[in-house]
Amino acid sequence: MSMAYRVVTFLLAAACLARGGEAGAPGGDWLAVVRAYADAMLSHGRDTYGAEHSPLFAEALDRKTMRMLEGEALRRAAGLTFDQWGIRPGDRMLGGANPQHCQNLYQILYALTQVTGEKKYAAEADASLKWFFTRCQSPATGLLYWGEHAGWDFLAEKRLAVRQGNTHEFYRPWVLWDRCWELAPEHCRKFALGLWEHQIGDQKTGDYSRHAAIDNHGPGTDAPYARHGGFYIETWAAAYARTTDAVFLRAIETIAGALEAARRDQGMLVSGSKKTGRRTRGDVSLAISLWNAAEFVPGELAAKLRAQAQANDEAFLQTYAPAGTTGTNLWSAGYGGSGGEMASRANVWMLRWRQTKLDRYQSLIVKSAAAYLDGDIDLSYPVHPGTVGKVIFLMLHAHELTGEEKWLARAEQLARQSLRLFMGDGCPLPRAAHCYDHYEAATDADTLMMALLQLWAVRQTPPAKLPLVYCDR
Repeated sequence: MSMAYRVVTFLLAAACLARGGEAGAPGGDWLAVVRAYADAMLSHGRDTYGAEHSPLFAEALDRKTMRMLEGEALRRAAGLTFDQWGIRPGDRMLGGANPQHCQNLYQILYALTQVTGEKKYAAEADASLKWFFTRCQSPATGLLYWGEHAGWDFLAEKRLAVRQGNTHEFYRPWVLWDRCWELAPEHCRKFALGLWEHQIGDQKTGDYSRHAAIDNHGPGTDAPYARHGGFYIETWAAAYARTTDAVFLRAIETIAGALEAARRDQGMLVSGSKKTGRRTRGDVSLAISLWNAAEFVPGELAAKLRAQAQANDEAFLQTYAPAGTTGTNLWSAGYGGSGGEMASRANVWMLRWRQTKLDRYQSLIVKSAAAYLDGDIDLSYPVHPGTVGKVIFLMLHAHELTGEEKWLARAEQLARQSLRLFMGDGCPLPRAAHCYDHYEAATDADTLMMALLQLWAVRQTPPAKLPLVYCDR
């Protein structure tokens, strides 16, 4: 089916959905919207720049020309300050690619092959990931040019020369290890080993920083953010499952042990730099990672990881009081998290509820969802597409827990509003924010589109089961 036909289909579906219509099979129009987004990225969002073209996806695009930003459009987008929309200038990759910023796009492509039977979606995702893992890895450390700060420059054919472009830091947990190990096993092994040898500053004590150099050995210490430790542990567990190399067990034991010692002996996990003194009693993202990793390691270590995860549950649930009754803006987002992060936190609790079935998590999730059940999206501050996507996911999670139709109705309502806010001009790529017209992966448009795909799946009879993993944690 041609790209032009896809856009026409998108326009018809969007017009119908924006009016509240339900043309075709239940949820069918959401599938059309998501396919139009995916097709637009496949046709116009690839690396066709510089001396060497590649199947990587561009971080930012002009939604009028469907090309990378240039001229006045680039100046306007690049000139946005942190205060204007919550994205730090050093975390943007306007001239290249960063697969961690578009991880949900990859998930969408794999799911579309399952739903439609069209092999091209998964094949294009495979080509992009294989190219990145085999071509965008530091030969010195094995770390990849991705994450919170780094990316790959389409014009210079090397890492992006942004302020912290040599800094390795996970942006999200990487949930595509199974596929990447199939595509580039040796490069995945080198990355996992590099994460131990070049990210962990003290391999004896397990002290580390979420920041490390990519091009040279330059790990830090004194900032062992717990969620990042969880991302490392999941990476090493995936590597051990495929190599049985004991070095990965040692890495897991060291970091998990250091985090547990901090929680047990000092009463709290570090939630920032040790120098700031910020601490938290439990970290749910870490608990999720420990539980995931336990599936792939020997029994004694697996038991330790699960026990540590459960200790985090108890510490967290005994002390946490949910937001929702404050004057927080539920719809703002950006670095550090403002009110909009409430939906994201509740979605993380849902991941943990699926692992534990603890009633206390269920209560927190439903209570948080209730804060979004009524009212308009607050547009007093730039709203990112990913924020609305997270709230739609939360509505779907509340429906999963309660079976109540009101949550699905609200998800549909928010989905229609998202079309008007982010794609009301007919372009299948969401705006970077409701008030900024370019496309930019850093505001998690892929999360919104994955939420729409999940909404379509839930509305099927029976509900379709898709290989989508919520990874905004």
